[in-house]
Amino acid sequence: MSGCGPARGAARAVEILVARGVGRVERGGRIAPWTSYQIGGPADVLVETESESDLEGVAEAARESGLDVLVLGRGSNVLVSDGGFRGIALRLGAGFRWSRRDGGALEAGAAAPLPALSGLALDEGLAGLEFAVSIPGSLGGAVRMNAGAHGRCMADVVEWAEVYSFDQAETVRFARDELAFDYRTARFPARSAVTAARLALEPGERGAIAERMREAREWRRRTQPLNSPNAGSVFKNPPGEFAARLVETVCGKGMSRGGARVSEVHANFIVAGAGARSSDVHALIRRIQRMVRRATGIDLQLELKLVGEFKEEDDDQTPV
Repeated sequence: MSGCGPARGAARAVEILVARGVGRVERGGRIAPWTSYQIGGPADVLVETESESDLEGVAEAARESGLDVLVLGRGSNVLVSDGGFRGIALRLGAGFRWSRRDGGALEAGAAAPLPALSGLALDEGLAGLEFAVSIPGSLGGAVRMNAGAHGRCMADVVEWAEVYSFDQAETVRFARDELAFDYRTARFPARSAVTAARLALEPGERGAIAERMREAREWRRRTQPLNSPNAGSVFKNPPGEFAARLVETVCGKGMSRGGARVSEVHANFIVAGAGARSSDVHALIRRIQRMVRRATGIDLQLELKLVGEFKEEDDDQTPV
C-alpha cells in the first residue's frame, strides 16, 4: 500500500487486525508498560499476539497499511522515544509462553522468560543454562541479541530457532550456524519475530546446577541496580575493555540529565528516576559517548536498542 499517511495507515491496520480476530489490538497504545524502562511514547498500533494465525494477521496489516513492525520481548533492552513508534508494535502473548523437555534439550516458545527456563532446566537435571537465570528477558529477545552473562551466551546452547517473517508471511527454522551469532548480535531476516527455539543442554547434578544459579543471582543482586527502572547494559564492551570502567573513568557514577542518571551501582547502567523522559536517557548516552571518545578515542557502541526518533543535542558542549 502506498501514499497512505500514518493516521490512515493505522486505521487500516486496526481494521484488518480486528476483522481477523487478532489478540489484543489498541490504537495509540502506550509501549512503556511493555518495557523495563517504563518510559516512552505510544505506538500507532499496539498488538499482543497469541498464535501464528495472529502473526499472519499482523503481516497482512503491515502489508496493507504500509506500517513498519516492531517486535518486543519483555522490553528489557530497549529505549522507546518520547514520540513513540510510528508503526505496529507487538508482543508475543501467552500462546508463545510454553516449554518442554525433549531428550537432552529444552524447546520453548519465544515468550518464555529466561529465568523460568533456567528453573525448568534445574528441575530436569539439565546443565548449561545457569548463566541465564539472572537475565530478565524472554527467550526470543535473548536469541535475537545473543544475550549472555558469566562467560556464556545463547550461541552456546541454541540448536535452532523458528522465525516468522512478516514480509514473507511464513515461519522458517534456522540452525545455529545459519544465525551467525556474534557478540550481542545474530543474523535474522528484517521484520521478523523469533517464535520458538531449541536449547541443547547436558545432564548435570542438580545440586551443582542450583549452586551456580545461586551464585549468578547473588552476583546480579550485588552488581546491578535492581530497584530502579533500567534496560541493562547500555554499551557493548569494546575489545579488551569494559564499558563500565570507561564510563566511570570519564564521568563517574551518578552523572545525570533530567530524571536519568548513571547508576551508582554499575556505571554501564542508566536508570530512570522520577520524572525521567526518554530524551533524558538518550542525551546522557550521547554525552557519555562524546566524553569517552574525547578521552580515549574509543567509540562506545550501543547494546541498548533505540526505538523511534531521537533529537541529537550537544547539551554539555563536549567536543566530538
